[in-house]
Amino acid sequence: FTLAEVLITLGIIGIVAAMTMPALISKFRNKALESQYKKTFSNISQAILLAKTDMGIERFRQYCVEHSANAPAGSNGYINKEECYKYLNKIALGRKIKTLSRSGNEIKSYNSKQFVNYKALAGMGTSIFSINVMPDGSFINHYVIEGNFYIGFDVNGYKKPNKLGHDVFIFRLNNNDFLTDLGQPRELSDEQIKNDAFDNQYGTSRAGNPCSLTSNQGANGIGCSYYVLRDECPYDKTKKYFECLPN
Repeated sequence: FTLAEVLITLGIIGIVAAMTMPALISKFRNKALESQYKKTFSNISQAILLAKTDMGIERFRQYCVEHSANAPAGSNGYINKEECYKYLNKIALGRKIKTLSRSGNEIKSYNSKQFVNYKALAGMGTSIFSINVMPDGSFINHYVIEGNFYIGFDVNGYKKPNKLGHDVFIFRLNNNDFLTDLGQPRELSDEQIKNDAFDNQYGTSRAGNPCSLTSNQGANGIGCSYYVLRDECPYDKTKKYFECLPN
């Protein structure tokens, strides 16, 4: 080979590598997120079962969201929630490293168009903004509010991408104590949101439980629990969930 031929060959290899490497890196990252998600989801599910056994109750969610006007001050009327926190922490978070609050600017929406703050999520935001740092680096927390038992987690903790629907997820417990979604997402236009008379950031950010490529809502991504549970891409039914995460 002449020097010119070698240089041309190296140039072609470089161009091909430049074209394919981003896709390979993205695919590897998404597979890692999928693996971490499944591990965290399984750990929480097992912890709930063990907490029920420890507490000697049949219906964990039902017990935890029991409401009474005579509940202690500061409980928001949920008379058993602190006991539920205690047992679930003992099982799931017993080896936690520390508990801390996250800065509201650390988390982005599903399509990266917005920074997610606590006001956009209101009560359920506690489950991801007040977090327990686990030994494997993941973040987990839970919160009873709005008649629901919310559980949020960040599968890789401080590591990026720190986006709703990518590594940050919010679920709720159903009546059978399984982690379930927040309801099927609805794609709402700005006009629809306005016509629904949402008059605060909490309402407009969460309307329709968005999980969308285009939505500008501040809580875009909270509805992704619906799709990840079904392993279904929100905008391409031919792909699985982690195969189509937007950049």
